[in-house]
Amino acid sequence: MSPTLLIRQPPSRISLLLLIGLCVWPGHADSQEVRRRWLAEPILSATITDREGDLFGDPWRLISDPGGGFLIAEAATLHAFHVDGTKRWSVGRSGQGPGEFRVIEDVKVAPDGRVLALDREQPRVTVFDGATGEFVATVLLRREVARTRRIIPAHGALARVEVHLPQEEGTTWWTVSEKGEIVDETRGPSACSQDLTCESSSASDSGWGSVQAYRWSSQIVFHDGDGSTRVVEGVDSIPFPRVASYSLDATGLEGIRSLRATRIDPKAPEVGRSVATDGSQAVVLVMTGDAKDPRRVLDFYRVADGAYLGSRRLPETVGAIAFLSDGRLATLRSVLFPEVKIWELP
Repeated sequence: MSPTLLIRQPPSRISLLLLIGLCVWPGHADSQEVRRRWLAEPILSATITDREGDLFGDPWRLISDPGGGFLIAEAATLHAFHVDGTKRWSVGRSGQGPGEFRVIEDVKVAPDGRVLALDREQPRVTVFDGATGEFVATVLLRREVARTRRIIPAHGALARVEVHLPQEEGTTWWTVSEKGEIVDETRGPSACSQDLTCESSSASDSGWGSVQAYRWSSQIVFHDGDGSTRVVEGVDSIPFPRVASYSLDATGLEGIRSLRATRIDPKAPEVGRSVATDGSQAVVLVMTGDAKDPRRVLDFYRVADGAYLGSRRLPETVGAIAFLSDGRLATLRSVLFPEVKIWELP
């Protein structure tokens, strides 16, 4: 079934002038207005909608393909597409065998075109051929990993993998060889005060660099190709929510009288983040607020030094973003039907 493709004509000169005027004079109050520099809003150029359910499936992640197009990740399946929305290949299924997944936690495309998929519950990296989707290898990680988090292509190795180890606070980055050997180990930068809410999103450029942003932190981490990191304070300051601990009655469990649990304040506002980078600039999507006063802001930063470049307002809520090789921005949204929209950045 071919995707539904909607092409929008570029706006007229008058429309662009009106658009620029709206960007110069923001419509509603923002706590960071003094620091912000508003840029022209994105212009929709194409919409690819999965109305039959056989294109994107149940997507949760959008990944840029430096070779052109984009990738969509489901829980246990990867789909590769050309930029016009036609499918190139699909791989993966639920299971424990080669090319199978429990839960795909992160996906990156290496500079040589290989696709690296990290499994959350089975500590291993699965490698696919980026051109054909063919299975290449399974690289096992050490079994003491409590949870895998993020993966970044690395110089002279397969990848750098962010893992959470038992009995340790925070995270650790392993540089892993093609055989799964750990050739380097470093502590992860502290960009979140509570591991409970250290949910992060990261994106790689066409080389070995990467940008990482955290859900409940204004800090942005730039990972350089040599393994070093730079932590930059972003323009968006989102208050960290109150975290409550409480006891649970464990009567009936042998040898246990009570259990301690920790959760986020249920009254805390929802926050969503996604990251994209093309190597020279990085964009961090920040979504927060409620239905009456939603915020959907794209903050742009220069990769070389982390300098803030400006912000754009996104007209709708999306789940993930990715840069395309032609400089446009792709967004993933699932409401009635999953859809990918392509935006010009004037």
